[in-house]
Amino acid sequence: MPHFYTVNPGDTLLSIARRTGATVEDLQALNQIEDPNVIFPGQTLLVSVEGVDTGAGERSINSRVIDGLLYVLVLNRRRYRRGDPVNITLTKINVSRVPITLTYTTGQRFEFEAVRADGTVVWRWSRGRAVTQVAETITLQPGQNQVFTATWDQRNQQGNLVVPQTITIRGYNWARGLRNRFISTNIVIVRGATTRPPTTQPPDDCRPGVNLLVNSGFENWPNPGAPPPGWTGENVSRQELIRHTGRYSARLGTNPGRSARLSQTISALGDRVYRVAYWVREIPQIPPGSNFRLRVRVFFYNAAGQLISTADPEYNEQAIPESFFQFSFTTGLSPAGTRSLEVRFIFDPLTGNNNAVTVDDVFLECFR
Repeated sequence: MPHFYTVNPGDTLLSIARRTGATVEDLQALNQIEDPNVIFPGQTLLVSVEGVDTGAGERSINSRVIDGLLYVLVLNRRRYRRGDPVNITLTKINVSRVPITLTYTTGQRFEFEAVRADGTVVWRWSRGRAVTQVAETITLQPGQNQVFTATWDQRNQQGNLVVPQTITIRGYNWARGLRNRFISTNIVIVRGATTRPPTTQPPDDCRPGVNLLVNSGFENWPNPGAPPPGWTGENVSRQELIRHTGRYSARLGTNPGRSARLSQTISALGDRVYRVAYWVREIPQIPPGSNFRLRVRVFFYNAAGQLISTADPEYNEQAIPESFFQFSFTTGLSPAGTRSLEVRFIFDPLTGNNNAVTVDDVFLECFR
């Protein structure tokens, strides 16, 4: 994830650059600082985007300050072969000296678009996704940040690969009053596809609509204090009274002050696109305390069991409702050497958390 630095009394951009390994020019560009002599104690600076997958080539990065929020849009490359997954990261940081309150009219917190040179939107992240119709207000304290990620598989809204061209990727904060203001950066798509043409049928071993997971609804769970058969995990327990369907769901955060993990590994292949869907909700406790992060990650491994790629959306407590809601995402193209795939749910409590989450009816398919 991006790295940040909080300015201390006596700091200068030069001293911060020397301390962090950045350059003054990088710090100015990433943080939209016009005068290098004007920074203030307590200010949060983005110092690097290390940890964002670089792929094979230079990243495409842009930053912009809007109403006290610094937006940083990072793509793992500038140049892509046709069909390569485009990994997008949007970070927003409160770089002002006062708290900033954001009002969201639904559960959607961000938006991404892919736009042609003529202005036509060929892909929109939210299209076809269900979002909770619950308004919410959040407050970002000075220096606080949020990070959102998505992967575009280079297909348009009709499911076809876009032709080689220059594409603008836009990132939005979906708060009220900010939806028409975006940050953007360009990528170039070139020939040399790593996927089959869009008219080709899915490979014989890829069957859309078939769930590849075992015990995906957690109905086989004889020991309530141990992970369910087919899954591994820790700090996970059988949840009987709160479930989406059937008898049970999986509670992450049995001890809400400890991290929890639930995962399953299956055989998989390269040059495939996988889709994950699951139902999740927050479980309030007494006394209330909601401050956690839920990560849902897909890991790709080669024949030697070595990690070769990941796809990982991330949600915080503002994005998970107190009633069951279905989230889903596609992985982008799996690496050519893929031999297995792991789906992993990770619950990370933060300061003061006393709540848990429960997951049910997980679905994993080979999409194409």
